[in-house]
Amino acid sequence: MPLARFGDERKRIAELAVMHRLPTICNREFAEAGGLMSYGANSVDLYRRAATYVDKILKGAKPADLPVEQPTK
Repeated sequence: MPLARFGDERKRIAELAVMHRLPTICNREFAEAGGLMSYGANSVDLYRRAATYVDKILKGAKPADLPVEQPTK
C-alpha cells in the first residue's frame, strides 16, 4: 500500500489501533488523528526547509555550497 494511502486513512487506522488495543508510534499527523504517540521530525517544517533550499538553488546557489541542516523540530 503506498505511503500516501496511509495518510488518507490515518484517522481510520488510529481508530482501528485503539479498538484492537494496539499501541502506535508514528508521525505527528497520525498521533493527532488518535494514535498513541509520535516520534520524528515535524513533516511540515521539513517541507518548509526543503522549499528554502529549492529557492536558493533556483536563485543560483550551488547545491554543494549549501550547508547540511539537521531538523530541530
